[in-house]
This record gives sequence, structure tokens and C-alpha cells, in this order.
Amino acid sequence: MFIRKVEKVKKMKTIELLDKVVEFGFSREKALADIDASLDEVIGAENRKPITEEEISEELANDILFGFECEKENN
Repeated sequence: MFIRKVEKVKKMKTIELLDKVVEFGFSREKALADIDASLDEVIGAENRKPITEEEISEELANDILFGFECEKENN
């Protein structure tokens, strides 16, 4: 008998991601526009939910946060 171990993928709400990016010093409007563009590309605009309901993987959130960190360092 095989028992498959399933890892629970941690999730983050998109609104939480937006708040974190704003804490980096980006304007809410720029952060929202850039996050939306990234998620539209990865998830597809037709599959998106409202920002307060949408949950994304922690890995994807960290990738987006990293992009903002790099942009902040370069400016």
C-alpha cells in the first residue's frame, strides 16, 4: 500500500501582497498595476478573482516581491 504525502501549499491573498509592496515604498497605484500585470500573465485575466478574495501561492507572491525588491535597489 502506498501513502502519498501531500504538501499543503501556503497561500497569500493578493491584497496582502499589495500591502507588502506598498510597505517597500511603492505607490499603491504602481504596485497594483504591476501586480495585476504579473498575475494576468501567470494566471490569465479570465481566471482572476477580486483582489480581496484572490489567493496566490506563496512561491508566486515571493517571486513578485523579489521583482519589486530588485526594482527598488536599482532606483
